[in-house]
Amino acid sequence: MDPVEEIKARLDIVDVVQEYLPMKPAGTGSFKGLCPFHQEKSPSFFANRARQSWHCFGCAQGGDAISFVMRMEGMEFPEALELLANKTGVQLPKFDPQKSSEKKRLHEINDLAAHWFRYTLLKDPRAEYCRDYVTARGIDVLTGDLWMIGYAPNSWDGLTNALKAKGISDEELLKAGLVSKSERSRGVYDRFRDRLMISIYDIHGNAVGFTGRLLPLAPQLQKDAQSNEQGAKYVNTPETPVYKKSSILFGLDKAKGEIKRQDLAIIVEGNMDALTSHQFGVTNVVASSGTALTEDQLKLLKRFTNNLIIAFDQDSAGKAATIRGLDIARKMDFNIKVISLPDDAGKDPDEAIRKDINIWKDAIRQAQGLLEWLYKNAFKNKSAARPEEKKLIARDLLPEFQRIADAVERDAWIKRLADDLAVSADALRQAIKPASSNFNEHKTSSSPAPKAAVNAQPNRDEQLRDRLLAILLLQPKLEALAKSLLKGYNLPLNITAEQADFLAILADREFEDQAAGTLQKELETVCTILYSEYRTRERQRLEQEMRQAENQGDAARIQDLLAQFNNL
Repeated sequence: MDPVEEIKARLDIVDVVQEYLPMKPAGTGSFKGLCPFHQEKSPSFFANRARQSWHCFGCAQGGDAISFVMRMEGMEFPEALELLANKTGVQLPKFDPQKSSEKKRLHEINDLAAHWFRYTLLKDPRAEYCRDYVTARGIDVLTGDLWMIGYAPNSWDGLTNALKAKGISDEELLKAGLVSKSERSRGVYDRFRDRLMISIYDIHGNAVGFTGRLLPLAPQLQKDAQSNEQGAKYVNTPETPVYKKSSILFGLDKAKGEIKRQDLAIIVEGNMDALTSHQFGVTNVVASSGTALTEDQLKLLKRFTNNLIIAFDQDSAGKAATIRGLDIARKMDFNIKVISLPDDAGKDPDEAIRKDINIWKDAIRQAQGLLEWLYKNAFKNKSAARPEEKKLIARDLLPEFQRIADAVERDAWIKRLADDLAVSADALRQAIKPASSNFNEHKTSSSPAPKAAVNAQPNRDEQLRDRLLAILLLQPKLEALAKSLLKGYNLPLNITAEQADFLAILADREFEDQAAGTLQKELETVCTILYSEYRTRERQRLEQEMRQAENQGDAARIQDLLAQFNNL
């Protein structure tokens, strides 16, 4: 059997869906619940066990178990297939077994390291000061376990020896980025020493790397700073076969479900900002780790939402770089807002949240559109009364106005700036280039095109035909009656397997437990409406063709069309 078909045969669509959302029985083999792909209060999402398919009548999406997992997990087909193959025990053919097994091995090694760092933080006497620091930062045990917060002791070979004891070679440790090669010997030594360790996971929850944060000097070492080896505040895993910083968003594996549910992703700069937000219940948050957003990162987010809210630290050194990253987001048609924390909230979201979670929630609700935020930011610490600073403000904002495609909106911003700078709008218009800039004309070639719905919303005629076919699926003996009522109407009664899946779910949704007599009356009503609308459309068509024939002086054609019209 084909592996894909074997996977489908071993899955039950209702069981798969119920791993993600609660469902209730709704008819013969169907279950219903709130759709995970759009906001709704009344359930319009159905999964049918007999047909092994799902469909949402609210957003017109549908498919099988594989397509459902693809959408829920934000996976491409091969990724979803592999996930379900592991779940069902089906062996997939490996096109590059060496590469695949190498990545799995590195995931395993990183996972072992994460657990070792976590255990060390909790149990090792050397971690006492780090434990105090974690407590002072307000990280509770549950959060530490969930995010695998750990400690790398001040040792050259602590992790190396622990993982070697589990059969991991120096070469594998080097490939995972956990150790560095010694210049004095043939051996290796731990890359992370005396640091708080924050585990990094990819979108699917695989351990891929670490961020090691330098701990503040212990009180007993403050007088003799040389006794504590200093270095960069943060040390990250280097690029490896499984860790590419530009393709990872910290916390996305934990945030993706809530991002999809709210149709909104909040992006913070620091890993601790994201962790703290999750700890206090705002879980649609990921961290860019203080760097500009990349196209790869934005493609990951595009799987779950088109709406972004960006939160900068109060004194962010990377703010300019982050704004440059938002240029890519704008080219990819994201809707972008920016959070402005109150001046007394703290230096970053982590501090604001720990001070009062409502500060963070209010800041999210009050987030400004990107252009509005850029406008106000351009005036910050500048005086619009000074000519040289007017020039600086205009220099910052006019390129942003240039990117506005709509001429009316662009002109409104120009007039607003002219008023605030006390200059003429014409002077600003002369300084700005035409709006047909490359930004609007040439969107990034690798930006993903919007995906079409699995099933587009049907029009009224299609809805009526679907309703009729669903009745016939429940009561095949009514087909002769339908054909009689629709005499002259060319209704295709042959349906595809995909249509049959949808119609079975529609039948459960609309006609659950209805008696045969009730179904017959419903069929008669639907057929009457269908045939009436069909005749109206035919009359309109014939009238139009008769007008054309009259203009052409074609008497024979007019007589033929008139006969058809009278027959209707």
